Amino acid sequence: MGFCFSSPDKKEILKENRELTEDNARLLRVCAEIAEGDIKDRIAKVYDRARYTVPTVTVGAIQVDKKINALAGDLKIALCKGGDRGLLQAEETVKNLELALAERESYN
Repeated sequence: MGFCFSSPDKKEILKENRELTEDNARLLRVCAEIAEGDIKDRIAKVYDRARYTVPTVTVGAIQVDKKINALAGDLKIALCKGGDRGLLQAEETVKNLELALAERESYN
């Protein structure tokens, strides 16, 4: 059974996904602000991509949005740790974010 566009369930899902995509962009903006050096530019590019993510009701895209949210949280933690280990974790997390955003964009 499919959803009708006026279905309250679909509207609620879309609202929740919009909130999630906005949270992702806010979190990545914070990461871009606290980052230093070369990684700052990469995070800024990831933030720009996340900022223009279109909310959806597609299950696969929503799962990727949740993954992006978790990775953005991991990135913030890695940046706050600082040091070489934190920087290495941040680099790896940015790479994973870039892949996740590419996957998310495939749903558009």
